[in-house]
Amino acid sequence: MKLSVPFNERCRFVILNVFCILSLLDFSKSQDTIDNGLIISQLPNLYSSGSLTTLPGSIDAFKTASIFPVRNFNFHQTTEIVSIATDANDRKIYLLDGNTRSLYKMNNFNVWLNDSSQSITLLHEGISKTSTKLAYDWLTKNIYWTDEYYNWIAVQSTNDSDPSMFRVLIENGLSKPLAIAVDPLVGYLFWSEHDETGKIERATLAGEERETIVTGAVWIPDMAVDTESQTIYWIDIQRNTVEKCDYNGNNRKVVRRSKFTSITMSGITVFKDLVCVTEYHSYLVTCLDKTTGDNKWMRYFRSRTPWAISVYDKATQKIIDHSCKNMKCHHFCVNTPSGGKCICKSGYQLTDDKVTCREEHHLFSKGLFIANKTDICMLDIRVITSLSHEPICLPLKPDSVKLLAASAVDNRLFYTDSGFLYSYDFLTNLSSSHTRVGKISGLAFDWVDNMVFWSDSKSINMYSVRSDSVNKVKTNVENPSYLTICPYHKRLYWIASSTAGDRIVSSSLDGTNVSTIYTSETKSGLTGLFYKTDTSRLFWIDNEKVKSVNYDGSDLKTYFSVKKDKELIVYKDYSLSTTTENELHSASFASRRIELTVELDGFGKLTGMAVYDPGLQKNEKGPCELNNGGCEHICVPKGTFRKCVCAFGYRLEVNGVNCSTDTMKNNYILTVDFTHKKIYQISTQSAAVSALDVQEDYSPARAIVHHVTSDIYWSDFRNRQIKKMNLNSKNISTILNLGSFTPFGLAIDYSTDLLYYTALLSGLTSASFIGVVDPYTGDDQRVITDLSAAHEVVLYPSEGYLFYTDTGDVPYIGRSSMDGSFKVAIVATKIRQVNGLAIDYTSKRLYWSDGVKDIIEYCDFNGKNRHILLKDEQAHIANLVVAGNFIYYTAINRQRVTKVDKKSGYTVHWMMDSYEYGRLESVDAHPGDMQPVNNNCYNNNGNCSSLCIPNPTGYVCACADGIEMKDQYTCLHGKKRKSLSSLRGLDDIESKTSGKNPAMNLDGPQIVRSENTSDLTPVIAGSVLGAVVLIGIGAVIAFLYFRRRSRSVYEHQIDTPNVKFANDKGGVGNAGFAEENPEVRISS
Repeated sequence: MKLSVPFNERCRFVILNVFCILSLLDFSKSQDTIDNGLIISQLPNLYSSGSLTTLPGSIDAFKTASIFPVRNFNFHQTTEIVSIATDANDRKIYLLDGNTRSLYKMNNFNVWLNDSSQSITLLHEGISKTSTKLAYDWLTKNIYWTDEYYNWIAVQSTNDSDPSMFRVLIENGLSKPLAIAVDPLVGYLFWSEHDETGKIERATLAGEERETIVTGAVWIPDMAVDTESQTIYWIDIQRNTVEKCDYNGNNRKVVRRSKFTSITMSGITVFKDLVCVTEYHSYLVTCLDKTTGDNKWMRYFRSRTPWAISVYDKATQKIIDHSCKNMKCHHFCVNTPSGGKCICKSGYQLTDDKVTCREEHHLFSKGLFIANKTDICMLDIRVITSLSHEPICLPLKPDSVKLLAASAVDNRLFYTDSGFLYSYDFLTNLSSSHTRVGKISGLAFDWVDNMVFWSDSKSINMYSVRSDSVNKVKTNVENPSYLTICPYHKRLYWIASSTAGDRIVSSSLDGTNVSTIYTSETKSGLTGLFYKTDTSRLFWIDNEKVKSVNYDGSDLKTYFSVKKDKELIVYKDYSLSTTTENELHSASFASRRIELTVELDGFGKLTGMAVYDPGLQKNEKGPCELNNGGCEHICVPKGTFRKCVCAFGYRLEVNGVNCSTDTMKNNYILTVDFTHKKIYQISTQSAAVSALDVQEDYSPARAIVHHVTSDIYWSDFRNRQIKKMNLNSKNISTILNLGSFTPFGLAIDYSTDLLYYTALLSGLTSASFIGVVDPYTGDDQRVITDLSAAHEVVLYPSEGYLFYTDTGDVPYIGRSSMDGSFKVAIVATKIRQVNGLAIDYTSKRLYWSDGVKDIIEYCDFNGKNRHILLKDEQAHIANLVVAGNFIYYTAINRQRVTKVDKKSGYTVHWMMDSYEYGRLESVDAHPGDMQPVNNNCYNNNGNCSSLCIPNPTGYVCACADGIEMKDQYTCLHGKKRKSLSSLRGLDDIESKTSGKNPAMNLDGPQIVRSENTSDLTPVIAGSVLGAVVLIGIGAVIAFLYFRRRSRSVYEHQIDTPNVKFANDKGGVGNAGFAEENPEVRISS
């Protein structure tokens, strides 16, 4: 049989063709004495090929240099260098090409790229097409990499030309490993995982003594180590941070948090006092002070996306004596904290002398068995990702092979031939007959109890390998087929077919406790049933679609089409499917499509497939692998045991498994953690933190507390809703759906409990409004509609005033009546980015925060008597609230809520920075300052049937949009609004407000015509330029569409809204850490 993988052969030619032109480069050698610098890869797009850029020189000198050399090497259009590792002492670099899914070594490298002896060597192929990262041990010359889709960490010796000289070092209990780093001086390996809970683990370079050292991360695509200070640095693209900790996970600190809501970083490296990152959406490389987080240097790449980054400098790779230097290991050696250790490549075991390696068997260490009627062969499992090794066929001569099942427990393959069950022993090359199975329709192996199950047309049977006995499990079964098993949950699964239709059925291993877990939407079409043990999910094909459920039938998912394929195997994050005719189709669950076709030339019709992987057939799962170890939140493995840990803001209950919160009734700050989608309470007395325990998925942008009912209101940017719940996180309800608009700022009028909000049209900054909604009836009305980007709103009901921010192209703070009339700009100069707005009802001051200028200012209600209260350098101040004699505010680059005296601006020590916080957006205080109400609306709703809205002269009655007034009090439709005390659920409520209240307007509401006195909306200019702007937008959209199509498959989509948050002036396209820095000039 000839195995053909055309995709792989084509890509291999591409990468070799790329490097063969290196000898044509001829740069000046005037600066050849410098052989250190920064290496950056750039991904290809529609207009440019992939490239490697070198910046020769010491990186710390870049901070002060205005001009320095740069060298570029353009690869072939499709080459995608996704990770770089360096060996400056041996003048080598290692490149991982995502397109060929292969690892290459470049010899005789220098940063000037002018050595004619430079060459390229293929080191390893068959890596999955993911954001795989490299880490290099320069002492033993071993290279490590993570594979996110295969869910393993591998190591390979770079000293050996044998491409099979690698070993899968760690795979049990891994969950999407991504970033990786090593410190050869102490023998440690570090990596990140980012499935349900992001974390960092540590092990020795031999993959032993695993320990979780960091939890509470989200998505870490890259990390680096500072071997001098023994510090790990990493980027978290969903926490928008550069962070660090020591090798034990202690002294964790946020070095810098981006002021933008979605900074997309892919690479990080460390040199002396600098930490440098690539920001691929911003086409930027930024270097920060690794202690203060201050910007020190940046470089724009205008046409291509910077991705991988690495320092090339001997000073960072110290050479010391080590144990492996004198060991004579058969394959390769790794240094550990306790000394050197020999390890063998995959498929080999270390013998008793701890030096020599012995082959386990002649087959692949991880493989895919395939069979036709007369042949059984094994493929390297990495054929899934285009590896083209020739298959190994077994020395058997069967007549009619039907089905296969592999046992990694004792290295044997079970198969059926002409109605009998056989097994083939890998070690002895002998085949044994066990029992008659008849006309078989399904075969499965239980490696925990060492039993083989099979089905025929009417029954399910079992053969015990240990006792060599056969038993009936279940009879009178409706046409069972595709039998599969979960040994850990002791369940059998099969497809039952009848005239009523196909369904998936489950039972205990003894045939009892039968249940149907899925029924086909059509009468037929269920095939390819397969149980994936590492995720405890069941997969199958239903009318050309791959679907899956949990082992108990919950959480149904539909993935992708496999066209006419009927047979299915799932391995790691891939599926293999086939029509059984001469080819296999490999599909990725990440891309949700078929990526590769493996042609089995001349093999004929497939009659069976089975995966062989000892890592998948363990007698028992790890302490956290099954049902999350029983932990409600985070399960941290401790050897064979586990420890349950709660998320930030929760406490572990006495049972050591469940997590709960201690809800605060009074004296707390309410804040939104945008990054982690959480709402926290922080005690104003002890700074203790408690999370509001909302079980459903939500995405708060702003949250406020009702000071009478204690209900929580929040604007949900993802669902574009305004929601409400009680303090115990119960009775969650949706007050308002805004369709294409995203709600943001919120404010309550305690005269009526009407809720005012700001809303922005998603994706645009030129359409925004302020509305008011009755949280009890849902009646909604837009009160100001001609805004560019309204973010914040606050109210003074006794005066009838509404204050708001509009952060469009010409930012300003506006004031209007609460019905939207008499709109005027009161602060329009010397402001950059107003992120927060608050009222001091006692002194009648309006406070605001400017996130660009990093100041808090205040003025009176007319914009006069303006003063700066405080300045907080590099904080990126976000939201604020006045409470008593203090102001509390959040800041993007502060992991705390800051408390200051509202008169002097002096900081009051209250709480410490905590790395667990993400981006803190809004802030509210409870109990807050008493808001002066409008007595007209407070008493009997001003006799209005629906909305009673204060204004400076009294109040007006209003109806929901689309409903007309019958008279000055009554709407044509709808019921009359209940009393405020009834709506609040209180029998008797007294006014607890203070301050100036207007006299009762006995003449009823006044009909006031809306006026717009703002001079900040250039209507005439907008009309003239409208057509030009529309044409421009069309051109930009077309350009961005084609540019979007060129983005790499390695770009993970970040769950972030396309709306402005504090300091966010452009979404993902802005520089994350390099705001307002000049571009450094580059000479080529």
